Amino acid sequence: MSYKKFIRYGNNLEVYEYEREPISREQRANRKPKDNAYNKKLGADRKDTLSERQLGQRQNNSKRAMVAFRRLVASNLQRPELPSLLTLTYAENLTDLSIGYKDYRSFVQALRYKYGKDFRYICVPEFQKRGAVHFHALFWGLPSEVFLQERKSRTIAMMWGHGYIFMKETDGHEKLSTYLAKYMSKAFIDPKLKNQKSYVASRNVKRPQVGRGIAPMWAVIDDFTGDQEVEVVEKTYDTKWLGKCRHRLFKITK
Repeated sequence: MSYKKFIRYGNNLEVYEYEREPISREQRANRKPKDNAYNKKLGADRKDTLSERQLGQRQNNSKRAMVAFRRLVASNLQRPELPSLLTLTYAENLTDLSIGYKDYRSFVQALRYKYGKDFRYICVPEFQKRGAVHFHALFWGLPSEVFLQERKSRTIAMMWGHGYIFMKETDGHEKLSTYLAKYMSKAFIDPKLKNQKSYVASRNVKRPQVGRGIAPMWAVIDDFTGDQEVEVVEKTYDTKWLGKCRHRLFKITK
């Protein structure tokens, strides 16, 4: 394998080993098909309506975005720091996400004013069947007494000030990345998300580590696994531009 890439996040390490080196967009554009099968497919594709092609591209983009988003969330799901899950709703039938994001930013500013700037968050919108906006968010670093006292003080609810708030302390399991990714993917292909972000995150969230062309790859794997128990999932598949790919997922189990 001539080209290697790794993505490290939380308790996971993904290793990609490709048969060929990447090529530039210009090289891809200048490549000519070797047979008529490509031309026939291209002609059939041109008969599709623009909206159908756009929808298909949007769905493909949604899958890639969901994978990247799950990695982002998993990067922050490391013990002993456990996140809290907040659901922020509107009493009124607010359907304008731009207004919703403005309200959410004001809510975060109020939290920072009261509790400082050390906490971090990842937040995704969801549209209910009636079209109303609400938010699902994971927060790290807020004082524990915030949640213990909320039932009596309703401090967080008053800071939000637009409707009901549901708060739950979590166990930090990676299932949370799937939980939020479900809403992110759903919102990503919703027409109401046009010109809006499919999620927002604070600047201080932890990001996946990405490396390319790393050799030898065994050093990266050994550094990640150490003496810990690791589960390995492996698969091989063909890619359009880089030939065969060997993909391995290393997951620390304890």
